[in-house]
Amino acid sequence: MKVLILLLMFLFSFSHEIHQGKEDVEYSTITYPAIVKLHPPAVHFGIVLPFATLLVGTYHALKGRRFEPLISILSFLTLFSLTLSLLTGYFIHENIEGIIPQKPAMDLLHLHQKVGFVLLFISSIGFLTAVLYHIIKRSVLMYLFLIVNLILCIGVWYQGYLGGRLVYEYSVGVPVEVKR
Repeated sequence: MKVLILLLMFLFSFSHEIHQGKEDVEYSTITYPAIVKLHPPAVHFGIVLPFATLLVGTYHALKGRRFEPLISILSFLTLFSLTLSLLTGYFIHENIEGIIPQKPAMDLLHLHQKVGFVLLFISSIGFLTAVLYHIIKRSVLMYLFLIVNLILCIGVWYQGYLGGRLVYEYSVGVPVEVKR
């Protein structure tokens, strides 16, 4: 049965190509500089690390344990990865500003960039709170860290939503063919 379904899907893929029709329209390709390829790997670490830090911190808080140095290390790595994401995004923005043809895409790109700066600031506060916790050892700082990190995770989720819209709705960063 699985083989039959796969065979049908394979045949329908050819059928789609045959029946899609070709217009006699001239196309030009929008290409982006190579630096665009640096942003996604940096960003994916910037997405995973805040959530991992929040999970580990929440686990320690629920178990009634004190934060280990692992929390500070994860906070530093989060700050570092978000800094790297912001820097690659900033350099990309400088290189592609004249390439993007749609105004809504440029507006969304500018919002994406502003949110990136806010996330870096929030990550800095989280890292400083984790370091202060290890110096002062007050449980209030542990809960403050968790709240700041939760806000950071919500911001990272929103930032990912904006980045996804840029890529999937406007094809920003993806070489595409456009009609002339």
